Amino acid sequence: MKISRIKHKLINVTLYLENILAMIITVAIIIGIADLAKYIVMIFQTSAIETYDIFQRFLGHTLLLVVGVEMVAMLVRHTPGSVIEVLLYAVARKMLISNERMLEFLLGIVAIASIFAIKKYLFVSNIRDSEAINIFPASASITDINNSIGVKIPEDLADTVGGLISRLSKQSCRDIHEGSYYRIADAELKVLSFSDGVIHRVWAAKYNE
Repeated sequence: MKISRIKHKLINVTLYLENILAMIITVAIIIGIADLAKYIVMIFQTSAIETYDIFQRFLGHTLLLVVGVEMVAMLVRHTPGSVIEVLLYAVARKMLISNERMLEFLLGIVAIASIFAIKKYLFVSNIRDSEAINIFPASASITDINNSIGVKIPEDLADTVGGLISRLSKQSCRDIHEGSYYRIADAELKVLSFSDGVIHRVWAAKYNE
């Protein structure tokens, strides 16, 4: 029991650290957006012949910001889809802005094809086994959870997993607290973080009898 409590505390600490990192990246992205306006001004002030290099830098900067946004989503959502999106945009940025040889361009295409193959064939059965990926914010939709871990939670019961737990708690006349456990359909849910009457983080997985 003591080891389990320590484990949950470590999970909560890592979640807080990830949130801090997500906020720092968000601030950097907002600052970076201001630089896009500078690039636009430079494009207008540069002759058409010399615009190519500046526009290429503009695209590179824009795609880098997109990768940053996807990284924030990955840190907040903890879903396989968010991890795959970061990889996909990172590879796409490398392909679109670099002046590499055709072989490296083809390798980029293979990398993107591999990412889509992983998303299609390994998205549910293998990736979901990682405990960290089974952690969701309370605002995660039931649809996202069903798709991420391969369960069939009825989507008409609530919009979010936090709302679903609140409903299940009322139906069973139980108080919500950290460690609260629920079963619904072929899924099991556990409250990881709860304070001031608000659910923050939820662990969800497919129930194996």
